[in-house]
Formats: sequence, structure tokens, C-alpha cells
Amino acid sequence: MRRNSWLALVGVELVLGAGCSSEGDDDASGGSTEAMASDDSDEGVATAVGGGGAAADGGGVITPVIDASAQLVGEGRSVIRTAELEVRAEDVGVAARAAVGVAERSGGFLAAEESEFGDDASARLVLKVLPERFTASLTELGELGEIVSQRVGSDDVTEVVVDLEGRLAAVRASVERLRELLGEAGDVNQIVAVESELARREGEVESLAGQLRSLESQVDLATITVQLTVPPAAASPSVSEDIPGFLAGLRTGWVAFVNVVGGAATVVGFALPFAALAALVGIPALWWRRRSSAAAA
Repeated sequence: MRRNSWLALVGVELVLGAGCSSEGDDDASGGSTEAMASDDSDEGVATAVGGGGAAADGGGVITPVIDASAQLVGEGRSVIRTAELEVRAEDVGVAARAAVGVAERSGGFLAAEESEFGDDASARLVLKVLPERFTASLTELGELGEIVSQRVGSDDVTEVVVDLEGRLAAVRASVERLRELLGEAGDVNQIVAVESELARREGEVESLAGQLRSLESQVDLATITVQLTVPPAAASPSVSEDIPGFLAGLRTGWVAFVNVVGGAATVVGFALPFAALAALVGIPALWWRRRSSAAAA
């Protein structure tokens, strides 16, 4: 009977743990409520296993409850700062090296780079700088050439960070309680049930810790993306490539001459039948007229 009660309490722990993990999108105050609820249920499990030795008066492990509202008011804000900058520079290579120097002087580093060389050289740099040097870094980068465009943004993730910290503290405390329960388990079924839940909770700890580290890294260092390009070439008069050379002109003139001769021959060929007909009719008529004039004289 005692074993069935113990397994039932572990089942309650599983359900409460699943409920805690499913509230990832709640606000910070919601995360604190989950921590208190999980603490109550785990105290019950510890009491059942230890025979009443774990109680709310300090005999058991109490989950730390994070006051989200106090953190939001009393501590600095967690803000992710980003900027995108396009600059035209006469020498892209020199400007790229100077941009990396700006990041290093600002307590950061070059995170990524994509460069193309040639007539249309360009470079795309992703720089990390300290937040307190964010504005000054933008000013220095803008002095590398002519600023074409600039976009600056910020994202306040304070509530998200506080919520993750609260949930992470609650799950870590639950992991410690489950490890204690594992040492007190009496048979195989109990061991299997606790080990399964312990593995799930440890995976949740890793997931929450990873999310928190990612946010903190973005808050600790601002991101500036710099696009470097060369100025467009100035329009200048040049010799047209459409002007033909001597041979091309000679060939064009010869073709024109042949066309003219061919056209003239065509006209002559067209008129020749009519000229022959006129000769056949006109010559006899002319002879008859001259003969008539001579007879009259």
C-alpha cells in the first residue's frame, strides 16, 4: 500500500513538472507561481518517502521563489542592441581592417566576414561591441566613408530573462529533490519512475540554461552589421565602340557600291523590254514620216 502511494505521489510530480515546462510563454510572475506550486507538490513527495521528515518548516528542500517584479524594478534592463550600416569607401580592404579595429577597441571582436574583391569590391562584417560603446562605435564606423544607410534597433528582453531564471531555478530544485528520492527508492518500479522523470528534468534544465545563455550573450555584446562598398564610377566621356574601323568602312562602302550597281542593272533590265517595243514601233513611224516629207517637197 505504501509503494502504491509513493508511485502516486511521483506521478503527481510528473504532472506538475509537465505543467511547469508547458508555461514557457507566460510572463515572469506566472513563472514564480509555478515555482511555488512545484515546491508544494515536491514537499509532499519528500514527506511520503521520509515518513513525515520533510515539512514546510524547513525539514525539506524549499525551491527559491524569484520575485520577478522586484528584479524588473531594482536591476538594470536586459536590452539587445543591433545596428545595420552601409558605408561607401574608396578602399574596401582598408576600411574593413579599420572596422575590425573599431570593434576590438570597443571591447568586442569580428564575428563574421564575407568579402568580394575586384572592380566592384565589397565586404560584409558582423561586429560585436560592448553596449556602452555601441553609439561611439557607430560614429567611428560612419567615418570610414560615406554613409548610405543606417538602421538601429533595440529589444528589451528583461521579462524573458527573469522568467527563464525563475523557471530554471524551479526545475533545478526539482532535480535535486528527485535525486534524493532516487536514493530512497525501495524497489525497481520506484527507481525506474524516478530515473525517467529525473532524465526529463535534467534535459529541461539544459534547454532553459541554453536559452538563457543565448539571451545573455546577445545582451552582453551589441551586434553591428557593416556593409562596405566602393563608390559608383563617375560617368566620363569615352570613345564609342560603335564607330567602325577602316576595314569595316571599306566593307560597308563596297556593299553600298554593289547595291547601287545592282539597283541600276535592275532598272535597266526592267526598262529594256519597253525600249525594244518603242524602237519597233517608233523607227518605222519615223521612216514613214521622213519619206512623206520628202515626197511633198
